[in-house]
Amino acid sequence: MSRLKTLLYGDLARQYELEGRADLRPNFFRFLARLLHFRFLPNVICRTSRAALLAGIPGLPGLLTYVNLVVFGLEVTPKCEIGPGVFFAHPVGCVIGAWRIGRNVTVFQGVTLGARRPDMGFAREMRCEIGDNVVLGAGCKVLGPCRIGDNVTVGANSVVLESVGPNRTVLGIPAVEYQSAVTNSES
Repeated sequence: MSRLKTLLYGDLARQYELEGRADLRPNFFRFLARLLHFRFLPNVICRTSRAALLAGIPGLPGLLTYVNLVVFGLEVTPKCEIGPGVFFAHPVGCVIGAWRIGRNVTVFQGVTLGARRPDMGFAREMRCEIGDNVVLGAGCKVLGPCRIGDNVTVGANSVVLESVGPNRTVLGIPAVEYQSAVTNSES
């Protein structure tokens, strides 16, 4: 249970940071105060689902996944390992079927993370992996097998089919690296 607490407190700390209240530190009372918030409760449900799966509690992971889907429109497989600080800005329409998501990842509405072909057995080698400090724009699709490196931004409605190295911005269908225009002015 301490792992679950660590992850949830990490998510809560990230939300405080994004709200400009980074000086607040999560504790039990702040957790309770935030519990029913529409941007935090989905995290609690998906994290509890994963903890139940890892603890070998039959039925509960699937039930909690279903509750998240019905109440928030967010489908997160309990088989996905998610680092602390994940933020579902608008969870509606998201399907999270990656095998791993790193720390401090921001997921906007309508994001799909998964495999290119149906994979009911959840084979890691067919799934995508998301690095740390990644921003997944609204409506983007990341379909494995591929890896999104650390500090990557995936533009809205982009479709990523290949791995992306760290510190990049990709966009388009299929997604390609965005090269910002640099203006050289000579005097």
